[in-house]
Amino acid sequence: MKLKIIMLLTAVLILTGCSSFREIDVSDDGETRRITTEDTSEIDVPSEPKNIVLFRTIDAGNAALLGFDVSGVNSGLENNSTVEDAFGADVTYLEPGDIDSLKEINPDLIVTYSPDEYFEEYQKIAPAIRITYSSGIMSPFSPRAYLTQLYYLGVILNKEDEANRIGDEWEAETTVLKRELNEQVDDKQALVAVEHEDGYLLYNEYMSYGTEAVYDVLGFRMDSNAKSDLEENLFDVKQPEDFNAFETDYMFVNTANPDNTALQEQFAEMLGIPVEQVILLNKDDYITNDLISVRKQTEYIVKKINEAGE
Repeated sequence: MKLKIIMLLTAVLILTGCSSFREIDVSDDGETRRITTEDTSEIDVPSEPKNIVLFRTIDAGNAALLGFDVSGVNSGLENNSTVEDAFGADVTYLEPGDIDSLKEINPDLIVTYSPDEYFEEYQKIAPAIRITYSSGIMSPFSPRAYLTQLYYLGVILNKEDEANRIGDEWEAETTVLKRELNEQVDDKQALVAVEHEDGYLLYNEYMSYGTEAVYDVLGFRMDSNAKSDLEENLFDVKQPEDFNAFETDYMFVNTANPDNTALQEQFAEMLGIPVEQVILLNKDDYITNDLISVRKQTEYIVKKINEAGE
């Protein structure tokens, strides 16, 4: 159930909209900034927040990249290596809506997804901002939704210039990462799926779980029938044999056990592709699509693809 909720919050909100995230004023003492948000409302936020709580899974790694410690993150990130490496044991994992635990942290800034049923409760505790997962027409990084989210967070945390710099450098770095492939894959097709308690969910591009690495950085294509299926049946739970309705050269499967060779063999048989081209990913680590995570995911996937071609 938690996976479906996170998928809903990540996927159904991929709306291409105009963002108005920008700074419009700074207090005389410089301690408070006034910014506009995507719904054009204005909010005062600390210029240098100290106790930040981030409920969106994409924001924790990006906050670390921008040089911030984080006090609380979504409980769905427990066991995620990016979060563990960035914040260690000091971070608190929070269930959305756990107001008592949130109050114990005493945050001075809360960032969450939009819509969020608990948003009004969060506003009573600290300045709270909702962000839609969107590619943002006015974003300097459109249509790359994951880079747009870095930019939004940069505006909120008073690091807009830094976010722009990191995003620009990343666009150049993707070329370097792609060149690490022994054989380019622009003419290859790939599918990305995530293990669910009843089967597997097919994921579209820019939806985390390695989709940014597979489709954006490395340049894999997705079968048109798979795209159509996602438009009509976004949350349809599938079995391995259901994926043979789509053409693919590689299958990336997010699972709790990435060493499950039996699962590899099952997908390979169902899809009629070499077992080496079924690549299992640790879903706890691939749930995030901040730049730290996407870089690590890309490096791992490049390694596995190169091994498959040997």
